[in-house]
Amino acid sequence: PPQRACAPPNTSLFRVQVNPGFMRLLANVMVMGGGIFGRAFADAYKQALRNGPGVAKSTGRGGGIATQEARNILNVKPEASADEVREAYERLHKMNDPTKGGSSYLQSKIQNARDHLEEVVGGDMGKGSGAGGKK
Repeated sequence: PPQRACAPPNTSLFRVQVNPGFMRLLANVMVMGGGIFGRAFADAYKQALRNGPGVAKSTGRGGGIATQEARNILNVKPEASADEVREAYERLHKMNDPTKGGSSYLQSKIQNARDHLEEVVGGDMGKGSGAGGKK
């Protein structure tokens, strides 16, 4: 078979001359940057460990949500009655029905907000609501 005239893979088009001093500088920058990010991550992790238990206690329940956040999710005022909270819950719960193209994540946030406000406001919010009643 006749041999073809092909350029070797190491042509000057792909060969780059790099100054060794520049490579050393680049390596130093990478090592220093890694150290800085590593220290920042370690500090953030330590702070999260220090703040972790206090955050759970400040919500009133372990791993729950804050009352203000629950009110924001349901879009109710601080002086809202149990009926107003229930109406907001039912309206938002229907709007976010996954079978109708809604979000199950948002629906769970709405449910958690209602459950939290049920504990705070008290009363019989969970009774007779049919969908997701807790009591």
